[in-house]
Amino acid sequence: MKIPFIYTLKIIGAAVFLAMPLAAQEITLRSVDDSITLTGDLVSFDGSNYIIRSTIGEMSIAAAMVECVGDFCPDLVTGLEEFSIIASDSMGNEFLPALIEAYALERGGDLQVEFGGNGAAQFYVIDADGSVHSTITVNSGSYTDSFAALNSGEAVIGFFRQAPSGAIIDRFSRLGLGDLTSAGQEKIIALNGVTLVVHPDNPVKSLSMAEIVRIYSGEFDNWSQLGGLNAPISLYRLDANAGSTAFFAQKAVAVGGLSYTGSATVLQSDMLIAGAVSRDPNGIGISGIADAAIARILPLRSVCGQVMAPSRFALKSEEYPLAQRLYMYTTSAQRPDRASEFMDFVLSETGQMVVENAGYIGQNVMRLSLDEQGRRIANAVVAENSITSLGDLQNLLTTVLESERLSLTFRFINGTSELDNRAQGDISRLANMIRGGEFDNKQILILGFTDNIGSEAEKARFSQARAELVRESIINATGASNLGNVKITPVGYGSTSPLACNKTETGQYTNNRVEIWVR
Repeated sequence: MKIPFIYTLKIIGAAVFLAMPLAAQEITLRSVDDSITLTGDLVSFDGSNYIIRSTIGEMSIAAAMVECVGDFCPDLVTGLEEFSIIASDSMGNEFLPALIEAYALERGGDLQVEFGGNGAAQFYVIDADGSVHSTITVNSGSYTDSFAALNSGEAVIGFFRQAPSGAIIDRFSRLGLGDLTSAGQEKIIALNGVTLVVHPDNPVKSLSMAEIVRIYSGEFDNWSQLGGLNAPISLYRLDANAGSTAFFAQKAVAVGGLSYTGSATVLQSDMLIAGAVSRDPNGIGISGIADAAIARILPLRSVCGQVMAPSRFALKSEEYPLAQRLYMYTTSAQRPDRASEFMDFVLSETGQMVVENAGYIGQNVMRLSLDEQGRRIANAVVAENSITSLGDLQNLLTTVLESERLSLTFRFINGTSELDNRAQGDISRLANMIRGGEFDNKQILILGFTDNIGSEAEKARFSQARAELVRESIINATGASNLGNVKITPVGYGSTSPLACNKTETGQYTNNRVEIWVR
């Protein structure tokens, strides 16, 4: 029987517990497979075995075979210095080493690394006095294998390019490992832009999702079918199960699904794809934004005529249709304090700067003046189709005329008024900025928007309610006594100024949002 990693941790960390008698304290020991449960008074614990007294007498139970439940269970995990991370796809080779190095340096210490023959790496975080602060083992695996490692306890933290499937979420719940969709177990660590890249001389200016799907399905095989030159289209992509291609296929479901044609050239990295396209006048590739700049990035065109390019701001605010979240997951099981400390570092301002330096989009707040948002205004004008809606847009622009927009953009769990996990993290970021005095003597405008479903009155009420919900969340996170002279004003604008096309579910999700402006 394979011992789950969490129990191995208990044995490793047990040296801090002595074989000594304890006052009568009731605990419950539950077998790993949940088939046996035994309740009794904890007599002693020597680091390897529990001695408990029950109605059938005193007995010794191996710690590796059970989980202890109850207020009087020995704390076997929190003080541990060792923990393991699993990273799906190539994330373990990208910014994780840089994050761990920055984590060590911020502590004023050093870092030592050992590489194992199985591809694993051990990072020893050394404190300033030369002692080992923590030992972090990093393994890489496929999406499925990585969630399996988290599920079995072989890893305490998992880094992923994709959210878990419904089946994975159900499995964790059935095993008592919590809700992977909860804010406590799901953290958004960065954003990536999945982009379409072409040769710099390609005359095609933009493509729609439907056109790209038809290209990669093999239906379109000549650039002349897309307003370009009479030349065959050369396709480049990663393996169909890799992060960017799998994410694009998932998004393609909304426009009829995607079955990748076998005629594409499959390469091993985004950098290789962008490099190949930059040398091929007829090439097109799917690439993450971190490496896409080698070629020319094609803006995406919605069915409503809006055009969106993957700027840093558009990715931070998730207005670009192919903005991809990168995730950090953990289970509800007790984890070492060092692991929790590292998770906090990843989400800190310093950790997010490391993410940015690796070519991804961090979540540190960016500001954009109205002068820099010409594309947003043009897209709104294109989408609005009545004198009334254009008048509402004029009112909005008058309100924000002398303001800056923050990249913080709050969205909600589909069909609810409950902030999603990224939004909950952004509430904390904004609260920290307010407490730090960044908005002293200023007004924060909380502007709510909806899709175009419902009457004008309903949309106005709905957007106002969501703006007020965000305001209340900000005040609660900041503390009313810490607001000082900062004025926070919620205003609902209904379906005014759509960022995406309301004819699609993805567009409706994008348009149901709350923006933050400061003046």
